[in-house]
Amino acid sequence: MIGMSLKHNFFWLIISKSILMIAGFFTASLINRALGPFGRGIYAEMVTWIGLFSVIFGLSMDSAIYHFANRVLYPVDDKIKFMTTFFLLFIYAFLATIFLNLFIFFFPKQVSIETFKYVWLLDILLIVTMFSANFNIFFQALGKIKFSALVGIIQAFVGIIILSLSYLKGLINLKYVIIYLTIFQLVALFMFLSAFMKLNFFSGKFSKNIAKGIINAGLKQHPATISTFIYTKINQLILFKYCGEFDTGIFSVSLNLIFSLMTIPMTFQTVLYPRVIHSNDDYEITVKAIRVTFYWWGMFIIFSMIFAKPIILLYAGKNFLPSVNILRILLASAWFLPLSSLLAPYYVKSGAFIIASFSAIILGIISIGLNLFLIPIYKTIGAALATSITTLIGFIMTLLFLWYLSKRNPLVVFRPEFKKDFNEIFFIWRKIIR
Repeated sequence: MIGMSLKHNFFWLIISKSILMIAGFFTASLINRALGPFGRGIYAEMVTWIGLFSVIFGLSMDSAIYHFANRVLYPVDDKIKFMTTFFLLFIYAFLATIFLNLFIFFFPKQVSIETFKYVWLLDILLIVTMFSANFNIFFQALGKIKFSALVGIIQAFVGIIILSLSYLKGLINLKYVIIYLTIFQLVALFMFLSAFMKLNFFSGKFSKNIAKGIINAGLKQHPATISTFIYTKINQLILFKYCGEFDTGIFSVSLNLIFSLMTIPMTFQTVLYPRVIHSNDDYEITVKAIRVTFYWWGMFIIFSMIFAKPIILLYAGKNFLPSVNILRILLASAWFLPLSSLLAPYYVKSGAFIIASFSAIILGIISIGLNLFLIPIYKTIGAALATSITTLIGFIMTLLFLWYLSKRNPLVVFRPEFKKDFNEIFFIWRKIIR
């Protein structure tokens, strides 16, 4: 039975993530309708480049933050950990921005005209995204889930108001969307900075030892982080190169939609981090989370496959109907990817970064190979197949990884305890309704 603290955190995060998911579904539907398939393809290319450079130069700080949040292993004042993280973020964001600009300047043919034109806006978005995302992780690692959830709720309402008014006035274009995303991240960034100031965290000192530890831990995890990005997002750049804006737009709508739908199961991972890191029943909690997600989330996936067409019509409109079959294929990824991610808190606590990175590198290579082979032949369907096959292989590797770390039978995640699981889920949702 997952402890009360896990249920309390899940209660707040599920509300926040649900509101963010609904708001994201609504705002994305406005963006999709305003940009159309061609504009949506260019938009996907732009944000994928931002994501790639933020991942490469972020040095997996999020995993390192969770690892060093363990007060038993690292009995250092949280203020010192914060200031060390804060200064490292400055360096990471600076390097990411510099190398993004150098890449676009020296290889302009590898990016769209719009990416080259709006690079200065992309720089700002890259910086604020890296800071707000890692500050959010820092709060969650400290167990301050409620505040993190409230930040997400406020972001959601701000996003709805801005894009609704903009859509009615016909203002939405590529440039406007990038500005909107920047404002969206700035809302969270200002709230986190205000909270850190209130907690007097800026009075902490920079620690060379903690900095070295964060960098070393991040580097061990980093190949896994990059590889995960590759096998979930890089297909958009490959598709853009081989098939152009329209096909990329059609594919990216379905890809973005499944990541939006995965908000709920991925909430389990966010809650699991502080719960696993600060407790002794880490294995039992991890297995429970994977088992519950496998069955209950799987039912939702099947339901979504059946109603893929009306979902696409609501999310993007009739211009994106070619995305229906792509969505059905990618929904398999939406089932397997969250299951694999639920093991992350367990291996982060164990410090098993090297083997996790090795596994992710293998998946990255498989993904690139499948995409390069299938996209020229089957285009968008090929990209969807490559993603789903890779995530299935990743889930199988997760089971092997669980066995290696725990020396216990990983197939226990398939042994349903329906009555117990149902009672637990019902209890959580009853708290939410109340």
